[in-house]
Amino acid sequence: MARIIASVTPNNTQFGPLLYPGELERAIQELGELGYDGIELSLRTPQDVDRNTLENMLSRANMQLVSIATGQSFIEDGYAVFHEDKHIRELTAERIRGYVDLIASMGGKSVILGGIKGRLGRANPEQQFAHGAATIDSCLEYAEKKQIMLLLEAINRYETNIMVTVESCAEFAEKRDSPYLKVLADTFHMNIEEVSLKGSLDTYAKHIGAIHCADSNRLAPGMGHVDFQEVLKDIGQYPYLQYLGVEVLPLPDSHTCARTAINTLRSITRGEK
Repeated sequence: MARIIASVTPNNTQFGPLLYPGELERAIQELGELGYDGIELSLRTPQDVDRNTLENMLSRANMQLVSIATGQSFIEDGYAVFHEDKHIRELTAERIRGYVDLIASMGGKSVILGGIKGRLGRANPEQQFAHGAATIDSCLEYAEKKQIMLLLEAINRYETNIMVTVESCAEFAEKRDSPYLKVLADTFHMNIEEVSLKGSLDTYAKHIGAIHCADSNRLAPGMGHVDFQEVLKDIGQYPYLQYLGVEVLPLPDSHTCARTAINTLRSITRGEK
């Protein structure tokens, strides 16, 4: 049974679809009370949280840190795996290794490469892609030693031009043939890019490491028109699926979104109301 976790951040960030921004202690407490299994922590840098403090918060709520999201490094600092500048790519790889170290030290499972992919420019996109791919390969080598999974997130065309579909991420991962490089499928982005949400998930099931569950309007599952009952009905057969994540806009407020999401997903995955 896949764990159900929520994306939160200790920071007041420009990135919108996160619950309880800047209220980490409250987030962990309320999510634990609602029945979540853990959190996906969105960070600008690995130093954004104190490990001991975070461990204490999680322990009190009987929660786990499952994954780290890295998009704030791109939004706030301009770090990008596929950046044209070699120095920026090196700084990005160093930061990703820091995320890997943090998640490994806390018994977590994965680090997400989503927005931190960046964008390809027009000058020499083929060469730029090759350099970025080499950067991912170096990060993967490090992650493998720590037994941490890197998750390539397919993000829609309006936010990036690199690996925007589940298929393109799966093809990239297929060439590496590593159990530590898988795909993060996000139903919000898939609703823009995929012909069929369930079709894409089932087709590339062996590459799916996690699924972000956001409704068509990027609100909590159950607040839009995505048929999550249909989309998620066979996920128990996905061999590498670690978790279902709730990465949504906190509207009308974080608690309402968190409660609606867990009720929707639990009713599907656990047969509960």
